[in-house]
Amino acid sequence: MASLRDIRQKIGGVSTTQQITSAMKMMSTARLGRAIEAINLTHAYISKFEHMVQDLKRELPNFKHPCMTARPVKCSCIVVIGGERGLCGGFNHDLNRFAQGIIEEHPAPQKKIVAIGRKVIRYFEQKGIELYATFPDLTVKTLDSELFNTSRILFELYQKNEVDEIHLVYTSFASAVARYLTSLRLLPIDTSNMPPKRPGKALQPFDFYPSPLEIFSQLMPRYLRNLLYRAIVESSASEQSSRMAAMTSATDRAEEIIEELKLDLHRSRQALITREIAEVIAGSQ
Repeated sequence: MASLRDIRQKIGGVSTTQQITSAMKMMSTARLGRAIEAINLTHAYISKFEHMVQDLKRELPNFKHPCMTARPVKCSCIVVIGGERGLCGGFNHDLNRFAQGIIEEHPAPQKKIVAIGRKVIRYFEQKGIELYATFPDLTVKTLDSELFNTSRILFELYQKNEVDEIHLVYTSFASAVARYLTSLRLLPIDTSNMPPKRPGKALQPFDFYPSPLEIFSQLMPRYLRNLLYRAIVESSASEQSSRMAAMTSATDRAEEIIEELKLDLHRSRQALITREIAEVIAGSQ
C-alpha cells in the first residue's frame, strides 16, 4: 500500500490538473458564446444575399454569371479548415481523416489542397500530402485582417481558370452537442441549395445600373468571403464545444480520482493507526 505522503502528493497533482481542465472549460465556454454570435450574424447576411439571388433569377430568368456556371472539372481546389490546438477530444482526428478520404476519393484529375489551421497542416505534412497553400494563422482572432487576402486568392484561382471548382471541408456547428463533418461546394455556386423563392407577387421591373453582371461581379467576392467566414467560425465553434465537452469529462474524472485517492488515504491512515496500536499492545505484553 502506498504511503500517506505518496497519496497526498497524488491528490495534490490531480487537484492541480482539475483546476487546469476547469479553467480550460470556462475559456472554451466563453469562446463558444462569441463564435455562436458571429455565426448568427453571418447566417443573417448570407440568407439575405441568397434571397436576393433568387429574386434576381425570378426577374431575369436568362441571367447567368461565371460563378454560377459549372464547367468540366480538370482541377479541383479543396480547402480544409481544421483546428488550432489539441485537447478537444476527437475533433481534429475525425476532421483530418474525413478530409483525407475526400481528397483521395475526389475524381478530379488534378487537385490543389489548401489547409487552414495548424493541426490540419501538420497532419497533411506528416501524411506526405502536397499542399498548394497553407494559412496557419487564419483564426477567429485574425479573421478581420487575414480573411480578405485568403478569399481573394481562392476567388482569383477560379476566375483565372486555374481551378474549375472549390470545395470547403470543415466541421459545421449545429449546437453545443451536435457537430457534423461537412463538404460544401463553394464555387461554382449551387443555387439549388439556396432558400426557395419567396412567395408573393412578382416584383416591379428594375432598371439596373450598372448591369446585373457588374453588380454580381462586385457582390460575389463579398458573398464568398462570408461563406468562408461562416465555415471558419463554425469550425471554431465546433472545436470549442468539443474542447468544452472534453474538459468537462476530464474535470469530472479528476473529481472521481480524487475521491478514490481520499478513500485510499483514509484506509492507509486507518491501517497505520491499527498497526501502531497493535505494536503498543504487543510492547506492553
